[in-house]
Amino acid sequence: MKVMGVGGGSREHALAEAIARSNHEPKIFWVSEDRNPGIYRLVKRTRGEYALARITDPLKVASLAEQWGVDMVVIGPEEPNFHGVVDEVERRGIPCIGARRRLSILEMSKAEMRRIQWRYGIGGKLLFKTYRSYMEAIRDLEKHSELLSWLQNVALKPARQAGGKGVKVIEDVQVYLHGEKSRFKQRHMRWLEDYMSGYTDIEDKILVEERVWGPEYTLQCFVDGRTVIGMPLVQDNKHAHEYDIGPETGGMGSYTGKGLLLPFITREEYERSLSIVKSMIDAVQRETDERYHGFVAGQMMLTEIEGPTLIEMYSRLGDPEGVNVLAMLETDIIDIFEAIIDERLSAVKIRFSEGATVGKGVGPEG
Repeated sequence: MKVMGVGGGSREHALAEAIARSNHEPKIFWVSEDRNPGIYRLVKRTRGEYALARITDPLKVASLAEQWGVDMVVIGPEEPNFHGVVDEVERRGIPCIGARRRLSILEMSKAEMRRIQWRYGIGGKLLFKTYRSYMEAIRDLEKHSELLSWLQNVALKPARQAGGKGVKVIEDVQVYLHGEKSRFKQRHMRWLEDYMSGYTDIEDKILVEERVWGPEYTLQCFVDGRTVIGMPLVQDNKHAHEYDIGPETGGMGSYTGKGLLLPFITREEYERSLSIVKSMIDAVQRETDERYHGFVAGQMMLTEIEGPTLIEMYSRLGDPEGVNVLAMLETDIIDIFEAIIDERLSAVKIRFSEGATVGKGVGPEG
């Protein structure tokens, strides 16, 4: 068997390791934009091939899959999903573990994800407004902030998935700081408009959501178009330094508890979180009339009033969160992939180890 992977980060290295553990003894082929030394060693050990190429180029990725004669392709990061790599690979008759472009809108557009959630009455919702420009946002906030009190205490986000960066949460409750908080909102929205100028695939640029508080966690799942199977919950450390200090990053480490749950989550809350993710998959499949084959994840927050609340979604495994669950996975991942392709995931017993896992992100100062 020949399996091809796409992407070059730690999540993809963990995927390659899981594939290499398979009893099917697959040859591993890989494409990424920079050479990941861990993946490269696994490719050579299994007598596969490694190519450097732009992973958002559907024609190039699909041509490599054809050239190598692989039996399936596995997508690691989100951007290949957004750029239609899965669509092109499948168009050539090669099964792919990844979300097609229209299905990946759940992650690509945080604004569209919210619209779908409200349209179908799915739980864990937040109030939100979207804007196409800085000036449109400023005019609206000045006009409505007194009438809509939630606009004072907000989370400001890029309206598109942008590598987990750019989010600012602002609590504007002290009257003597209101002026400074308003100026900060304006500065950050101008920054968001500039930051989003490099993305032309969605019209919305700025997303404003009601501010909620609580511990965040990630629920990652396997999906075959019919069945959604949840994995152990993971919590990541988003800040650059320990003790939640420093700027927000894409993730500086992560951990799991023993089994499916985290120390602050009950089994009932886990099931409610899974129900939200399942409902979102059902909704986007109805919206697009396409089947979702691959990974999906809900980035959740356990809030005091609503309980499990959806913050955003991933059309792939989290990074770093995917590293944790792949280290815990005991079922042969090739068996899981084949079940996803054949839409018989419900027949596979997926097992994870009970031991806790910890991943630590390390980087040079500055």
